[in-house]
Amino acid sequence: MPSSQSVVPVALLQILIKNCTIPQKGPDEQWQRNREVLNEVLRWVLHPLACTHSPSAESRYYNVLCADRNFRSCKPVLSARLADCREYSDLHHLERQVGIWCECPKNELGDYVPPGKHQPRRDHNQYQTLSDANTKAADAELSSRDVHRGSNVFRHIPCIVSDLPRPDLLHTMQIGVLDHLQKCIFPFMKTQERLDKYSAIWLSVPAYHDLTAKTKSYQEVSQWNGKEMKEMSWYLLGVVTQSLRGGSPTQHPIFNRAIEYTLVLLEFNMYARYTSHDDATLSYMEDTLCRFHTFKDVSLLG
Repeated sequence: MPSSQSVVPVALLQILIKNCTIPQKGPDEQWQRNREVLNEVLRWVLHPLACTHSPSAESRYYNVLCADRNFRSCKPVLSARLADCREYSDLHHLERQVGIWCECPKNELGDYVPPGKHQPRRDHNQYQTLSDANTKAADAELSSRDVHRGSNVFRHIPCIVSDLPRPDLLHTMQIGVLDHLQKCIFPFMKTQERLDKYSAIWLSVPAYHDLTAKTKSYQEVSQWNGKEMKEMSWYLLGVVTQSLRGGSPTQHPIFNRAIEYTLVLLEFNMYARYTSHDDATLSYMEDTLCRFHTFKDVSLLG
């Protein structure tokens, strides 16, 4: 029976020691220790759930008490959270500042990739094979892919991690893309001497249905939650457009690009919130992503 109880947290990872609390000479050793602790905990949590994803497989089924108080034979399916954070590099046993889900070269991170020309996805089972080989050639191959040697919990899961479902719309879109958009808009408005006007228009947005009236300007909010980010996506384009009205003839092209930059990110966010997709909506998202790369240089003007 599908319900909100179909996604269940199974563990909370302990916050590891921060490197600022240890002597300067030992951060590398502490990073290695942190990776080992995280991998051991995740191995203990994920091993019973790491079942084959073949529809014909009969193993790993459990009798689960569902929301309607009936027991059903269920099979846990792993999912993944998509995020760009340092902890993910440690969890995946990768170097810092590299692609988590594909083997994209560092100098190409952030570039637009046309359909059909994506970089190879990271295959952790292949990394484990290379690590077990323990040869200079295997070590060089791992290094060329920005991968650490040694054991990693994701290398024992019978699937490619990047193929796992990623249902985390909150962190990926609302607190990911939208937060990035705001962090680009704020310095842009400041550089163009439009910050006061932007803040005034922001505070003038009235309450309407589920939209609450604003009592603080953007710079006065220390932390945003998902609900606030979702509301912001409803009115942000209007605030940006009105803030950039007027200006000199030399500013008009820059302002128009900033408006288009805001539009394409909000448009992509709206498409991502669809509960289902077809070829048409996916093509709309691909087109929006391409347009984003056309206007993304605006973020450098801040």
